[in-house]
Amino acid sequence: MNNISLKKLCQNASYIHLQGDERNQRKGCFPDILLVITFNYAIYDVLPYLDLMYRQSFPQRIYCGPSQPCSSILNNMTEEIVFVSANVQAGVKSGDVVYRCMLKVINMNYDVAGFLHLGDDVALNTWNLQDLYKHKDKPWQKILLKSHLGDAQCGEFAPPPSYKCNRKKIEATWSNFTPYKERLLKVLKYITNNQNTTDVQQCGIRLSQLSEGRNTSFVFGISDFYYVPKTMAKAFSTIGQLFSDEGIWLEITVPTIMVCLRDFEDIQQIRGKDYWLPSDRNFIMPRFLKHSQNNHYFHPAKISGIFQCQDLQRQNDTLDYFCNYVRM
Repeated sequence: MNNISLKKLCQNASYIHLQGDERNQRKGCFPDILLVITFNYAIYDVLPYLDLMYRQSFPQRIYCGPSQPCSSILNNMTEEIVFVSANVQAGVKSGDVVYRCMLKVINMNYDVAGFLHLGDDVALNTWNLQDLYKHKDKPWQKILLKSHLGDAQCGEFAPPPSYKCNRKKIEATWSNFTPYKERLLKVLKYITNNQNTTDVQQCGIRLSQLSEGRNTSFVFGISDFYYVPKTMAKAFSTIGQLFSDEGIWLEITVPTIMVCLRDFEDIQQIRGKDYWLPSDRNFIMPRFLKHSQNNHYFHPAKISGIFQCQDLQRQNDTLDYFCNYVRM
């Protein structure tokens, strides 16, 4: 894809109105952060489009998925990219594909302030990231939920503090949680009882405090978009490998590591909206218009709709989103 084809692609797009120089003022630039875009599935046709969307804000970018993309896709890139393979079976249900990518990238020792993880179907509003970027020495994560294996209830860290939820409700809502109970307990016991490194020891102490002396506490939360500062990256990688060895689900692993390495007050709260109902996930532009002003992200935003010519309405909607984003 080149500038001529991009112009042709967007020639019939419906653009939102921007006042004066607002367009040039909105795009943020984060030269010392490595953007890590990950794929659960090898749907790599979107790579050239994603790179056009984010390369202005993130000069340092790396892509990772379950396998290497074919040469025809890489030849479509307007700039050479770095792509690493997690060398694992693709799929959301396997749980650990995308954070294995993060561990692999961290161990490549990039000289950056931190590592920003982004799922390929997450819409990152780069123009709203300055409030987080001020705290690039701290981790960023969406609302975290605390739970104890075997307990009847869980409590939420973030307001309102009185929030309680029933274990059965959690297991019904978080369908990916149930298969990992035994493996998760194994990892938690190891961390709290076998503190053989400083990083694991620190994590074990915090988890013990979290669980009031037990070794059954963990944390879960949305983890399609999160940030690990360089100062925390080595510890994140060490402990993440323990979870990865057991194939623990992404949205248990990442939040638990965040909380076991930093005080909750130090974790910068990400603002975003996730849509789970199929009826809410078809069209991107309504979500873009609703969440582009104040939120850091929304999810999903599957730009593969550009190629789905059998649904012309969805294709036009996705093109409008992509073209407006690139124009911002």
